[in-house]
Amino acid sequence: MPPIRSTEPLWTLTPRAEGEREPSPSLARDLVADCVVIGAGITGLTTAYLLARAGKKVMVVEARHAGAGVTGCSSAHLTEAVDTRYATIESDFGHEGARLVAASSRHAIEFIAELSGDDVGVGFTRLPGYLFRDEEHDGGVDLEKELTACQRAGLPVSSVLEVPLPFKTSGGLRFENQGALNPVGYVSMLVRRLRALGVVVQEGVRVTAVDDGEPSVVHLERGESLRAMTVVFATHSPLNRVFLQTKVASYRSYLAAFESKARLDGLFWDTADPYHYLRSVTLRGADGPRSWLLVGGADHKTGTTSETDASFEALDRYVARRFDVGPATHRWSAQVLEPVDGLPFIGRNTLSTNSYVATGFSGNGLTFGTVAAHVLADAIQGKENPWAALYTATRVKPLAAAAQFIQENVDTPGHLVGDALAPGEVSSVAEIAPSEGKVVRVDGRRVAVFRDAAGALHAVSSVCTHLGCGVKFNPAERSWDCPCHGSRFSTNGDVLDGPAIAGLERVVLT
Repeated sequence: MPPIRSTEPLWTLTPRAEGEREPSPSLARDLVADCVVIGAGITGLTTAYLLARAGKKVMVVEARHAGAGVTGCSSAHLTEAVDTRYATIESDFGHEGARLVAASSRHAIEFIAELSGDDVGVGFTRLPGYLFRDEEHDGGVDLEKELTACQRAGLPVSSVLEVPLPFKTSGGLRFENQGALNPVGYVSMLVRRLRALGVVVQEGVRVTAVDDGEPSVVHLERGESLRAMTVVFATHSPLNRVFLQTKVASYRSYLAAFESKARLDGLFWDTADPYHYLRSVTLRGADGPRSWLLVGGADHKTGTTSETDASFEALDRYVARRFDVGPATHRWSAQVLEPVDGLPFIGRNTLSTNSYVATGFSGNGLTFGTVAAHVLADAIQGKENPWAALYTATRVKPLAAAAQFIQENVDTPGHLVGDALAPGEVSSVAEIAPSEGKVVRVDGRRVAVFRDAAGALHAVSSVCTHLGCGVKFNPAERSWDCPCHGSRFSTNGDVLDGPAIAGLERVVLT
């Protein structure tokens, strides 16, 4: 059997509207705006939309293209059933905190529903969600305790003995009136609305630095600079925000799509750790509608394993035992940032005057990204927001976060020292097979070397440009991943995921 490799996300089958992507001409130097939003995923685009609708002059800059990051890799579940159990939220943040999480999540779903309307490309659908116990993968979640906490938080939830899945379960919780959509279609719709409001959405432009001040200055890779009274880091992983990085941990979550005529009537999450998540997807292409079963899970901390193909294999085994479908047609993974105390960090960044951040959404990126946009837009306009204090980016919750903080950061000092001293994974580049990447010592220096299918070598420094940890090859994605804070780089050293801003230095092999 050939090696399992990643593909583009399923959503890339969505036809692009003609003229949807506009060219990115050079910008006038020292262009001035009320707000510069860095990142064109759901958080950045929604924030920009809310501010532009309020009459603010806004500009969005994106290193790749709109939706190219985590938003476009999402499974696109919209739900109040957030990753951190409500029983835990209630214990750590109180009854009012749990109620606010539920209320803000419901507001996000309804906002998305209203904005989507009947846009065919978005394909917004309302359907129930199920947290269920799979007898083979039982994570020991106390469903009765969780039901009580959810009901106290005001969620539309009930206990069910039967879960509408084609395999045996041990009951679960049913959440009413949840949602699903096509994330690429939703991003496309947001971009169209922004451009209709006169907002410049500049794609293919990487930010290299931000000078916080009044105004702040945003420096771009190709030489221009932008000035703005406020800057929003809607980059999922805030660029080089070192202190904030200690409060979130990067994980890879894997997804696979299996063409299937049978449809699931709902969204589904099991109680395993890491959990599996399932939904059905129908996309309309040039040859008509096609349907898939979408299954995700097999998460692991970014950069901690070179056996990333095993995660796709685990999803294949999970599906083969439960569904009558053929092999996966699409496989991909997404970066998930887990907050140390269980809730996102949203608001003005620590020690910043006019810089705002939003991160730590766990597996609820579309819902929490929309919540974040409302919190940030209100903060920038000087308005009170009912959820701002709960999610504030500067918070420190010692009791809720201490154990997780230690667990997620304990390895960093070891990587900073040990990676620099460790021997190469192979003794010479001659030992590196096609489509394989290894760290090798060249003239005493650790170099990350990838040999492509044609036999050509691509060599870059193995030292992450964020804080200096050593990168590890991810064969499933063919990327170099950092185990410390989750930065990821292409085989040519280009940044794929932050917090790193600069790419890996290219090395000439002699």
